[in-house]
Amino acid sequence: MSVTLVFPVSTPDGRAYLKQARERGERVVGASCDTSDPTDGAAPWVRLPLVHEPEFLAAFLDLVQAHGVTQIHAAAHMVHAALGDMLREHDLTQLRIINRSALETEFARWEDIFARAEHWRRLIAALAPAQTPPEPAFLAGVIRLSFDLFGESYDDKLAALLACLLDAPEGDIVEIGSLFGRSASVLLSGRALGGAERRLFVFDPWSTEAGAQKDLPPIMQNYTRAAGLERVALAFEATFAALAPQGAMTAYRTPSVAGHAIYQGSADGEAVRLLKTRPPLKPAGRIALLHIDGNHDAPCAAEDVELWSPLVPPGGWVAIDDYCWRYGDGPKRAGDALLERWGDGVARAFVAGDCLFIQRTAAAAF
Repeated sequence: MSVTLVFPVSTPDGRAYLKQARERGERVVGASCDTSDPTDGAAPWVRLPLVHEPEFLAAFLDLVQAHGVTQIHAAAHMVHAALGDMLREHDLTQLRIINRSALETEFARWEDIFARAEHWRRLIAALAPAQTPPEPAFLAGVIRLSFDLFGESYDDKLAALLACLLDAPEGDIVEIGSLFGRSASVLLSGRALGGAERRLFVFDPWSTEAGAQKDLPPIMQNYTRAAGLERVALAFEATFAALAPQGAMTAYRTPSVAGHAIYQGSADGEAVRLLKTRPPLKPAGRIALLHIDGNHDAPCAAEDVELWSPLVPPGGWVAIDDYCWRYGDGPKRAGDALLERWGDGVARAFVAGDCLFIQRTAAAAF
């Protein structure tokens, strides 16, 4: 059986690999130059000198022999480079490094991000041909930030949200259903596109029961309940406490109906407002971009559209997520009903990343 040396085990990447390897039942040993065990006894640990010190090689070979090490996870760039040279120079063919260096991994990630940013730019140019797309560096930054957050919104839909903001009137951005905040981070980053400085209002109950989607098969409903959505609100608030500038956004832990009353000013939302160290924001009362990604059950999706879409002014957008949802047709029915209701008042409509985007014209009836 192979034995993996995790070195240095004191880095976040090293600790994460050690934990995952132990969960898989693999044999591991940790090493670092610390004066005490950074794993707190989670695995065998050996103190090694720094890789450039003369006594390192002998200590390293003693560790390999004592623990039967066959492979190495080198969790720091300089360690990865130094060990790679040592294995070659001393013909240690029985050992191999099983990971790319941290720096190579990061370079590869950014190469992928910039390639995706070019795709975003082309898509935005196609969806908003009268506008100048954001620069690739901005789009790459948006991708980097948003995809560090868990979520199920992907490139085409997120790029389309930015295209809508480029071609939207003045007004607020409202998101119904946010989970960890992937799409909210994109909306926050793009709030000034098109020359209007908009504010973001998020409404999400972050509640297992409120989020239960009865159109799902029973077994999938159980999976959703087991996820514990209540914990997500803490992660969301932490993310945007650091990310959102003062006065740029607010969020309420409440279902869509109650959120609508708060937004309209007919209910006090202070008890359910997140980011309470910041003053509350006053809604503009008109929504430049409405992103609906709440409960997908047919009655809930229909209610969200019926409640919120009248607040979208001429030129504004409604984005209905999972219009092509594989587990039910609630979002599709709600989107089709809005298309029919607005009729000739629809300026444009398209689907990107399973999300239906509808832009309103002055002829659309309330």
